[in-house]
Amino acid sequence: MFKIRADFPLRGDTSSRFVFGLVAILVFMAALSVTAQSYLNSLMDTWNRSVTGTLSIQIPAGSGTGDLDEARSLVLELLHEREDVQSASIIPADEMNALLRPWLGSDDVIADLPLPVLIDVELVSANDAAAEEISEVIRSRVPTAIIEDHRVWLNRIVGLAEGMNMVALAAVILVLGALGLIVVFATRSSLTEYTQAIDVLHIVGARDSYVAGQFSRRSLVQGVLGGFAGLVLYVPAATLIALLASRIEEGMLPKVVLPLQLWGILLALPFIMGLLSMITANITVRHILSQKN
Repeated sequence: MFKIRADFPLRGDTSSRFVFGLVAILVFMAALSVTAQSYLNSLMDTWNRSVTGTLSIQIPAGSGTGDLDEARSLVLELLHEREDVQSASIIPADEMNALLRPWLGSDDVIADLPLPVLIDVELVSANDAAAEEISEVIRSRVPTAIIEDHRVWLNRIVGLAEGMNMVALAAVILVLGALGLIVVFATRSSLTEYTQAIDVLHIVGARDSYVAGQFSRRSLVQGVLGGFAGLVLYVPAATLIALLASRIEEGMLPKVVLPLQLWGILLALPFIMGLLSMITANITVRHILSQKN
């Protein structure tokens, strides 16, 4: 029904199968890279929303219960007096146990530990100066208190994520570059194989654009079909990774929902590969034929 007229038996030649297989592998690699990049970005957004404008204050277990209670009361009093503090609350023991359980496992082990008092502080706004001032006030009155500004470790993780994003982007660029080289190689090989047929077409009046169109359509079809084959390979690999990730204890990593645009990008990959293959083949054929004329 949708058969395209072709004057070369391009559909079943060796170059077609070569392009199909390599495009499938390239799309598989590109899909994994795009998924990893999307996951890292979503993870960073989740962490950023949860820790921006917050502080954690630890009061280590001292020599006596009275000292710990006094330090806790003093810290809460200092925090409640400040206008730039929206809320300050002590993290209950049950929540602390839930945070430690993925790492220590048994509640009996956690119960034997001298756990510090944890105070969760939420600022009115994500103000660096306010966080520094609060830290200085707390340390001057309660020297044993440990103030953790989440921005410090978040910035380090953001730096790591940006590096991983660059690696993923480089992988996608390499995939596109490899696709171009593959199509150029396959097109040159096909042109060499069908030199006599092309000469006959030129004798009967066929233009270079017509010949280039024959190879372009072949590359478009092989690129799209190979792209969908790569997605077929991607689905079980992504499912396996998701299954392994689901076995990680709850609390060690936040729950991340991948954005909807990721699935649109993945579905567009075969068509992008097909379009790039078509354009590359067209340019290659026109360039080679122009040199012969």
